[in-house]
Amino acid sequence: SQSTMRTVLAFLFRLLFRIPFLKGTFFGFHKRFFKPYNLFRGIIKTVSFGSLKIKLHIDDWIQQNIYFLGEYEGAELKLLNQHLASNSTFIDIGANFGLYTLSASKKITNSGKIICFEPYPENYQALMNNISINNLSKITAENKAVGDSQGKLKLYYQPNENNLGMVSASYIENSVVHEVEVISIDEYLETQPLNKIDLIKIDVEGFEYQVLSGMKKALSTYSPKILIETFDVDDSNIDGQKAHNFLTQLGYKKHFIDDNGKLSNKNMNTNRKNYFYQK
Repeated sequence: SQSTMRTVLAFLFRLLFRIPFLKGTFFGFHKRFFKPYNLFRGIIKTVSFGSLKIKLHIDDWIQQNIYFLGEYEGAELKLLNQHLASNSTFIDIGANFGLYTLSASKKITNSGKIICFEPYPENYQALMNNISINNLSKITAENKAVGDSQGKLKLYYQPNENNLGMVSASYIENSVVHEVEVISIDEYLETQPLNKIDLIKIDVEGFEYQVLSGMKKALSTYSPKILIETFDVDDSNIDGQKAHNFLTQLGYKKHFIDDNGKLSNKNMNTNRKNYFYQK
C-alpha cells in the first residue's frame, strides 16, 4: 500500500541522512520532494531521543528533523540543560509536541516543576502522548494560549506548510482557524502560585510582546532566565523590537547562543532566531 511505501522510504532516507556527509542534503530533499509531494503524509514513528521516546508525525517539519537528523535546535537544548537544575521550575510557552518540555524533564526531578502551555489542539494531543509514553508525572500541561490578559484568541494554521510550529495569532490566508482560551502568566500564578521560576522558554510566532506584557509581575518577582524566539529587530519586526525593549527596561540583557549552546555577545549564527535574556 501507499503508506507501507512511505514508511519504507522514510526508513531508507533516515539511514541516508545519518551518513555525516549526506546530512547537509536534508534541507534540499525536504524543499524539493518531501514537502511539495507530501511524501510522509500520515506516517507516525516512535523513536528514541536520548533516554526519551518521542512519537513523531514525520510529515511535520520540526518532527521530520528529529526523525531524519536526530536533532532540532540542538544548541538551544544544550543551553537549556546547562541552566536547569534538578529542583528548577521551568515554564514552556508554545510547547508544540513537547521537545523542550521532554528535554527539561531529564534534568528536573522530584522537587522541580514543569508547566507547559500549548493552545493548538493537534499539538496539545501530541504533547500529551509524548508525556504519557515517557511516564512523566511532574508536568502540568495546559491547553491554553498565553497572552497579556484572559480571553479568547483565534489561531491560524496553513496546512500546506506542514509545520505545526507555525501556528500563529496573526491572520494567515486560506488557513484553518481555531478559537482558543488565553491566559496571562500573572493571572495563572494567582490561582497556581509558584515559589520560584528559573527559566521560561517562549516560542509563540510573533506574539512575544503580549506574552511578556502578561508576565511583568512574574519577571519582576522571580527574575527568571528567558529563552525566546523572536525575529530580528532589523527584520523591521516591530513586535520583536517591543519585546526586546520591554525586557531591557526590566533590567534584562540579551545574549546570542553559539552552536555549542554557550552564550555569546556576538551573533555567531544569523539563522538562529532564539536569544537568551538574563538579569
